Amino acid sequence: MPMDEIDVAAATGMDGPAGRETADDRGAPVHEDRTFELPGSIWAMMLLSYAVFFAALAIAVGGTFDAVGMVVISVCFAIMYFGTAAVMTRMAKAHRRADRGAGRPSTEIETLTGPLDYRAAAAQILSVPALFAFFAVCVAVIAGFTLPG
Repeated sequence: MPMDEIDVAAATGMDGPAGRETADDRGAPVHEDRTFELPGSIWAMMLLSYAVFFAALAIAVGGTFDAVGMVVISVCFAIMYFGTAAVMTRMAKAHRRADRGAGRPSTEIETLTGPLDYRAAAAQILSVPALFAFFAVCVAVIAGFTLPG
């Protein structure tokens, strides 16, 4: 059975079609860079959204031990999630390319869909955490009006 370009690339470890490694303008190989390099303001807004989410859920459950225990477990998973990103970012600092930005701060943020300006990237990255926070606040408000307490 003949191998196609994807099979050849997978077998040889090369990134490009027909086993050719993808290269930048200078001919240097380009490797995937997973460093989570987001501006601190986006990280702060994301962490604030999750803090509001967990606080509202803790308020909504009314302080019962079992329910608060589940919120605490969820907080631990969130700490592991953000902690992993922080550790990976620190580890990747040693592997960053020296030519990135050439000393100038970039006005674009690299995302899975390509480079975006700050506002577009913030909207893409923060939409889910902000909606989680909004959802939890709505649940807490509804619980405050409907549950005896």
